[in-house]
Amino acid sequence: MNAPFAGVLLLPDTSVFGSTSAVTTGDGLPVATIRRRKLSARSRFEILDATGTTLLATGAQAGFWGNKYEVMGPESQFLLSLKFSGWTGPTGRGVVSLPDGRTLATKGNWSAREFTLADGAGTPVAQLHTTSRLFSLRPGSLAFELKAPVLSVVQAVGLAQCIRAAVESATAAAAA
Repeated sequence: MNAPFAGVLLLPDTSVFGSTSAVTTGDGLPVATIRRRKLSARSRFEILDATGTTLLATGAQAGFWGNKYEVMGPESQFLLSLKFSGWTGPTGRGVVSLPDGRTLATKGNWSAREFTLADGAGTPVAQLHTTSRLFSLRPGSLAFELKAPVLSVVQAVGLAQCIRAAVESATAAAAA
């Protein structure tokens, strides 16, 4: 779970009345479970193992303005942070900081739910996009294609969930 991963992760949205969703590889192998705290002002979530019993990481909004998110390991070790520009939010560019000091850049379109992740040289290393139809009961279902092993499964799930939380926050703010 903490080794570098390349491949596809499918992250379905939670059901209307649920708070958990299973994460699978592209071929259907369960790898993790996301538990979202629906009544959380800071978009808190937990990443559990595939059986839903062992905590692998937690994540939440860290910045006051909703432009920074962090993912921490079960013993509060830093796994990654995602920071968007204060002016553009998830629509513009963001920076992912990793524990080894590397950074990755994000660029996205929150209304289309399409995001690209690039390494320091600007080479695209991953893409996150929606797999949902327009009028779906699960409009936030995502596919995360990691073309290069730059993140572990736990980091990839955490990053996808941070982007999902940022998009949901931006959508709610735009509707208000």
